[in-house]
Amino acid sequence: MKARWLQTLVAFCLPPLVGAGVCAALIGMLKQNELFTSPVNLPTADVAPTAKKPLNPIGGELRPAKSVEAGFPPVASIKPTQPVEIDSLKKLEAVPPPAMPSASAPKAAEVPKALEDNVITAKPVFAKASSIPDVPRKWRPILDPVNEFWPTLWPRTDALPAVFQAVLLRDAEHVAKLVAMGFNPSERTQFGDTPLCAAVRSGQADMVQVLAMCGVDLNEPGRENQAPILVASMRRNTPVLAALTSLGVDPNTRFKSPITKELIDRCTIKDLRNAMESDRGVTPLICCASRGDVEGAVTLMKAGAKPGMCTSRYHRYPINFAATQGYLFLMRVLLGRDPDAEPDTLVTVDLSSQRAWVTKNGKVIASTSVSTGREGYRTPAGRYVITDKHRSHTSTLYHCAMPWFMRLNCSAIGLHSGYVTGRPASHGCIRLPYDKAKLFFSLTGVGDEVEIVH
Repeated sequence: MKARWLQTLVAFCLPPLVGAGVCAALIGMLKQNELFTSPVNLPTADVAPTAKKPLNPIGGELRPAKSVEAGFPPVASIKPTQPVEIDSLKKLEAVPPPAMPSASAPKAAEVPKALEDNVITAKPVFAKASSIPDVPRKWRPILDPVNEFWPTLWPRTDALPAVFQAVLLRDAEHVAKLVAMGFNPSERTQFGDTPLCAAVRSGQADMVQVLAMCGVDLNEPGRENQAPILVASMRRNTPVLAALTSLGVDPNTRFKSPITKELIDRCTIKDLRNAMESDRGVTPLICCASRGDVEGAVTLMKAGAKPGMCTSRYHRYPINFAATQGYLFLMRVLLGRDPDAEPDTLVTVDLSSQRAWVTKNGKVIASTSVSTGREGYRTPAGRYVITDKHRSHTSTLYHCAMPWFMRLNCSAIGLHSGYVTGRPASHGCIRLPYDKAKLFFSLTGVGDEVEIVH
């Protein structure tokens, strides 16, 4: 019985004692924290000391005396709560009324002379300027809110034009307000950049529309010394390209030479970098083709971009850049195929069996034996697109006739009529019998795919 009584006592007393200990430990830790120990410097103010005088002997409501210039409401009349002596009343009658300085000034209540010694005069309080220097407060982890941390990372934009700052903040409504107030929407920064190029670089299609309505020149170059549509073609941002072309910008605008190193370093495609450094006349469609930007290429072509417009020095076309990177779907689009349509014709070449066949909608409609590249000129396996067709073609490398020629990926190899032995015998092309080459030529079209397998 005694043991059970002790257990009950411990069960009731132990939890409060443990809780009190834990609370005391937490309070001690919090007292040592910087939040409680750091002193707080507040601005000081000078307050006039109050006079310590005895209370009014006759009893009455005492108020601070205020000047007429203060403009405060008049002091309420004195209402004694105790009987007043006759001598005190005579003194009150002997006090003359005060003269008013002007008719417009508010009339203040009359203060008896007998109460002047007991009136507490309050002086106006003026706060002194804080002596704390204007230094940005350092954000403290855990102690300060997280949302106060991000503004400390924002760059200073004091030297930027107002419209340019609004563009960086992605506030199109504020841009319109600034322009309505008279700010110049084309004002350049000290680095020669424009708000339009900043909007294009950050992919703000709605901002481009707002700036166009504000009257900016849509072809004015920025710090790259290139037109905004060329800057947009370097980035995968179809809405900006659509906005610029819908506003009347020429989609066939060429890059100005020389191209700045900043813009060249921004390009990650080696073929396009070489064209920018050594070639001339690169177009937005070439940029989209070399980067595999199908949506951008389709947008430019709908706006009037010409796939047959080549560079001015080495005469390379957009499809050449797409073929170098192996973008089959983009090559088909550049050749005029509908981007939403799937290819229905496929030519398959088997290097092991030296045979080729044509399938349409999954059914074989023609087949033949072939001769592919021999040792040292092996035909490379892979997937290709027929980029051009010629009924009568002469090789520029071997100066021999190649009837019914179907070129693959703008390269030097293709399918054509030739001597077929049933084994590898060519310099890389795929030879077909004359009648089969003519049949394959009629069954396929530019943009159809060719698959070469082992």
